[in-house]
Amino acid sequence: MKYEQIIYEKEKDGIAIITHNRPEVRNAEGWQLKDERRHAIEDARDDDEVRVLIITGAGTAFGAGDDIKGMWLSPERAQRTLGWRLEAVKGMPPRLPYLAGFWKPAIAAVNGPAVGAGLEMALECDVRIASENAKFGWFFVRRNLQGTMSPTGLTRMSHIMGLGRALEFMLSGEMMDATEAERVGLANKVVPQERLMDKAREMARKLMQGAPLAQMVIKQMVHTSMFDPTRLADMSATLGGTLRQTEDHMEAARAFAEKREAVFKMR
Repeated sequence: MKYEQIIYEKEKDGIAIITHNRPEVRNAEGWQLKDERRHAIEDARDDDEVRVLIITGAGTAFGAGDDIKGMWLSPERAQRTLGWRLEAVKGMPPRLPYLAGFWKPAIAAVNGPAVGAGLEMALECDVRIASENAKFGWFFVRRNLQGTMSPTGLTRMSHIMGLGRALEFMLSGEMMDATEAERVGLANKVVPQERLMDKAREMARKLMQGAPLAQMVIKQMVHTSMFDPTRLADMSATLGGTLRQTEDHMEAARAFAEKREAVFKMR
């Protein structure tokens, strides 16, 4: 796929980076950006050389939400909506947004405002590193919306911040600065703007110390605990049993006995 509204890079050490690249509109998301990002996410998911994905924004914003004129006031909206409904009629699985089904570690390097859909994207990531310029806002309420069609942002926000603070934040549509975001757990850490990507890469290398298959299982189980907890016990038994039969599990055991670092091969 030819990328025009994102930059997609793969670095030699297992880090992939998606950069929202519409700085002239503060990285507002239109159909094209969403399609390009979904393609890149799927590529990173399917590439065994990619261990961690970092998502960030070009210019002064991480993501200014949906491009209202380019999406919701465009003729393409009706075509997209009809297409989704026809897929549902045919029994096809829904096209979930953002990082649904991406079980590798993901980091949001929040370089500026992340509001509306931009905040949902950051919430889908496992870790959020924020620059001092970062701001966060659940602006959906100001557009008479609850969020995207997926409930993940609402649920993740409540788990991260606690129910009372999350509801205050979402129902008011207030803007939260980086310092407050770190205090309530929305940002894992806040760093100077010029150090943001360095710190994101440091975090990526830290996460790469873990066994990749185990990380995938952990993410799936955490996701299930939030959205479908009745399946958690069966999933734990099935996936946990599978991990114990992998080559990577035996490699970890040998490495521990031999007092060396394990070399994981995702097998």
